[in-house]
Amino acid sequence: MSDSTTTHIPSSESRGPRNRFNVLIFLSRYGVVFASLASILAFAILNDRYIQLDGILSSLSLGSPLLMLALGLTVVLTMGDFDLSVTGLTSAAGAIVVILMVNHDWSWGLAVFVGLIFCLVAGSLNGLLVSYAGMPSFITTLATGLILIGTRYESADGRNITGSTSLPDIYRDFGIGEPDPLLGVRTPVWIAAGLAILLWLLMSKTEVGRYMYAIGGNPEAARLSGINVKALRASGFALVGFMALFAAVTSTARTASSVADSGFSTLLGAYAAAFLGAAASRRTLFNVPGTVLGVIFLQAVDRGLTIEGYSTGVRDIAKGCILLLAMAFTLLGASRR
Repeated sequence: MSDSTTTHIPSSESRGPRNRFNVLIFLSRYGVVFASLASILAFAILNDRYIQLDGILSSLSLGSPLLMLALGLTVVLTMGDFDLSVTGLTSAAGAIVVILMVNHDWSWGLAVFVGLIFCLVAGSLNGLLVSYAGMPSFITTLATGLILIGTRYESADGRNITGSTSLPDIYRDFGIGEPDPLLGVRTPVWIAAGLAILLWLLMSKTEVGRYMYAIGGNPEAARLSGINVKALRASGFALVGFMALFAAVTSTARTASSVADSGFSTLLGAYAAAFLGAAASRRTLFNVPGTVLGVIFLQAVDRGLTIEGYSTGVRDIAKGCILLLAMAFTLLGASRR
């Protein structure tokens, strides 16, 4: 008599395809990390100077303003918005702070406070136009970014503002400072690290952060669940302005000047870092640790190309290719979820 309760056990052949290595899944999950390690290894092999500690710490210091901007963009990107005005805001705020100190003999604290108010007002204006007026974030911030770039040029007649002999030492310390006696890390790195930790706590450990991700997933569903979508989106743009102030202070303090520049390359790098961070996430979500990884990757590539003698144009081409790669990994990860 046959046993009708016999359980069929799948053979190893039937289980095999499920456990088979999938290149697409691997790339979508670990492509950014693998590319970062491969790039670092390649440059280290090409030139011994690449792995010198002083150079690495200097690269981290130079990349701190970029990280600050990328962190701000991570917030608005999480909620499905863009902010193309961030580098224009940084340039204008830096000019205001330096002009007040150099041309009007203001104290550094008061000048920075005015710069902070300017950044918060400009960021909040973006938020109001996008969240409450219903204007598209891409076009709106592109327009306000152009206004801010024009404001910076007009404030200094299109010239660079140099204050190497006028800026107080305490202000210069925000951009260079003495290396930490224990780790050798300079002040900008500590500032960027502190901001990254605070933002990570906000987005990962609070209800506000969970609401932001909910808005990015489905804003209408978030609104119906009781989340104040408009207020949170507006606050995201204000936070971008807050981060822009720190980037402006550290960059102008390092060079002791405000440079008349549109900042397009910096904008490209900040977005590339944020998208690289999303690509490195298992769920292809924008996140603070991923953005930090993205900035480190970009700085590693930029430093390697600089040591090898490549021009600024070639480095910008490389960043553009990296941004395309990040987008490809992000889309690939989304398609594999």
